[in-house]
Amino acid sequence: MTRYGHDQVPGMRPVRGLWSVVGAGTLTAACGIGLLTTSGWLITRASERPPVLSLSIAIGAVQAFSLARGLARYVERIGVHGRSLHLLGRARLRLFDVAVPLVPGTVGGNGTGGLLSGFVSDTELVAEGYARATTAAVEVSASIVLGAVVAAILDPVLGVVLLGGALVVVVLAAALGRWGGPAEQRAAAERAQLAGAVVATVRSAPELVAYGRQDLVEDALEQVRRRAAAVSARRALAGGLARAGTILAAGGALVAVVGAGLAAADAHRLSGVTLAVVAFATLAVMDQCTGLPAVFAGNNAARAAAARLRDLERLAPAVKEPEPDHSAGAIPGRAQLAEAETTSPAGDLILKGVSLSVGDGERVALVGPSGAGKTSAVHALLHFVACTGGHAYLGGVDVSTMTRQGIATLAGWLPEATHLFAASVADNLRVGRPGASGPECLAALERAGLRRWLDGLPEGLATRLGAGGLPMSAGERQRLGLARVLLAGPALLLLDEPTAHLDPATAGHVLGELLDATEGRSALVVSHDPAVARYVDKLVALDGGRVVALSRGDRAALPLGRQGY
Repeated sequence: MTRYGHDQVPGMRPVRGLWSVVGAGTLTAACGIGLLTTSGWLITRASERPPVLSLSIAIGAVQAFSLARGLARYVERIGVHGRSLHLLGRARLRLFDVAVPLVPGTVGGNGTGGLLSGFVSDTELVAEGYARATTAAVEVSASIVLGAVVAAILDPVLGVVLLGGALVVVVLAAALGRWGGPAEQRAAAERAQLAGAVVATVRSAPELVAYGRQDLVEDALEQVRRRAAAVSARRALAGGLARAGTILAAGGALVAVVGAGLAAADAHRLSGVTLAVVAFATLAVMDQCTGLPAVFAGNNAARAAAARLRDLERLAPAVKEPEPDHSAGAIPGRAQLAEAETTSPAGDLILKGVSLSVGDGERVALVGPSGAGKTSAVHALLHFVACTGGHAYLGGVDVSTMTRQGIATLAGWLPEATHLFAASVADNLRVGRPGASGPECLAALERAGLRRWLDGLPEGLATRLGAGGLPMSAGERQRLGLARVLLAGPALLLLDEPTAHLDPATAGHVLGELLDATEGRSALVVSHDPAVARYVDKLVALDGGRVVALSRGDRAALPLGRQGY
């Protein structure tokens, strides 16, 4: 069996305190063999119609073995799954630390779907593989040893035959499991690709439905379904063949032991009752061995998942944390891009010498069509991506000399789609500042215009939100995201499309409220709508990664050849 240690998966360390699990597993195997052998003796001895009292000890032993087996298995499962969940938590925390520098600048070939697959499926497969491998290693090993000892006590030849047959079954199961390994590896890779396809489909679904192209969504989901079905079919075929081969081998081992037992009975070395005991002991051992194909399949899946996690850990982040951190010398509330240039992962130039500045308490709007480089400008200021030319400054300090934590104290980022967790309102707010008190959370919600909404909730700040913030509206989610940023308390706000997916009337109202709530703070507002001019002090228009126009908050002064963006 494979031990999943720190050399195989992020966050994994060798686990101490497994002796209780080993003891409970050994006791489970012993009770299983004792139960079947005693039952076999009882059945065959009862067929001889002895006095009932001569069977009382065996009857009591069957009951004792049954109860002890259930209790031992419970203790074993609690221990194994407790440790696997502990490893799962540590692995996800480590993976989170690994992923933070990768998002959004670098997330690997499968994008967000691959990262999501790593957090959810891959870590679970590794933890489940650890639990299955540990349980099977203990129970199968103990069963084989104890079964062979019982058989050898009754007849040494039977002990050797049982041990040899069991080892043949284990080796065959391992070989078939290795044969099915490529199918599990393909399934792991396909799972990540499917996750990416589903994420992309779900994200694009509203726009496609709005334009009446639901057929594209249906076609994309149908392709995902077919690929998933093909992967499942390949895995099922490999698993079915492995299980069938193992069962046949286990049946052959049982026949060999019974045949040797009959020969021993003919030689008067074994009675009919003891032969039944050996046969039932062999059944108990083979029952454990026939479960090995599922264990090896889980082992293969866990290996493939661990390999994917290692690949994710090896990804080079788009930017590196500097040493030392110079953010302490920055002046809060100021930001600047000076002839900034950035490139895509493919090497294409995105920003082409962009210069803009946000002064203390100033509101600046960054407008332009989709793909103009607006979000890239924000990412450059947050140092999600490095400037390949020019510089990005926060408070007069180059962001390349600041750590992420230092940047977070100076700039608060409200992305286009605020992510809310399936947790309480207070917990969602405290993402911005974990130690915030209840009154501070209430004040942030009130400034973001959500106090009336909060008063309508059944449990106030303790009310739990659904996944993605359901049942909040898009505007309410953005306001809650703003409250989270306000709670963190930065002097500079970077608002990336804060009114995306809202109708024009609602968008203007929400944007006005957002900026009113941030009065006294500097803000850079990214928008595709030049109408944002009425809410800011200065506009900067981008197109094709270049600054094409500047204005002091007067939309009419912008030389725009298009009707909006």
